[in-house]
Amino acid sequence: MTIQKYAAQVANAILSPLGVKLVKTERGALDVATGPVNNGAFWDAYVHQWEKSEENILLERVGNEWKNEEIFLALLKKNASLDSTALEIGCGGGRITSSAIRWFKHVHACDVSKEMIRTNQERIRGTNVTYHELDGFTLSEFADGSLDCVFSHDVFVHFSSLQVYPYFAEIRRVLKRDGVGIVSFYNFPRHFELFKDMSLQFNQQKTYPPHMRVHFITEQMISLMLEDVGLKVQEMDRTNFLIPVFRK
Repeated sequence: MTIQKYAAQVANAILSPLGVKLVKTERGALDVATGPVNNGAFWDAYVHQWEKSEENILLERVGNEWKNEEIFLALLKKNASLDSTALEIGCGGGRITSSAIRWFKHVHACDVSKEMIRTNQERIRGTNVTYHELDGFTLSEFADGSLDCVFSHDVFVHFSSLQVYPYFAEIRRVLKRDGVGIVSFYNFPRHFELFKDMSLQFNQQKTYPPHMRVHFITEQMISLMLEDVGLKVQEMDRTNFLIPVFRK
């Protein structure tokens, strides 16, 4: 067994319990585990590897290899309106977009990856969705106070808190007064055993965590950041993902 294959197996063993599954190719899985963070090129390569993998033949779209979106979808539907315009950060292959277009007047599906946008467009033909390529740092294409809802599922799990804070500030900027935001995170207390296992695995291997690492966060951190940028927590679901619902 090559070092690359062994490293890929270790990465999969660590990430699979959270619903994260790396695409297995001869070198691809290792590249995914140690590649650059959250930029378009990284996720473009992920799409290409996903489309070549025989394991994904029965999956409808990129992203269906990840699970546990039911609670997020329920919260999104609860806060949606057919009169509202929404923005999705990290639309990926469309596993959330496909539902959101039924609940909102219009959805701006956004991603840093051209290939994620391409595969999303190929599977979603709704007339009430438009696609936008983000720069990975801002929502600069959208005007102040222009949106009723901003949502993101299974995306901020890849962001450190240093990236989350400025995104919260951007979300506040683009939301209308009383607009709603819904974002999911990995929950540090809820997933502490997984955090501990991952931490000790990397330490025992004497390797640094992959650049595309899983980030854990606490409710206190989220609440403090939201309060500081001027957003108010309306609801916090702690069942699995940590999902704040907040308003401007």
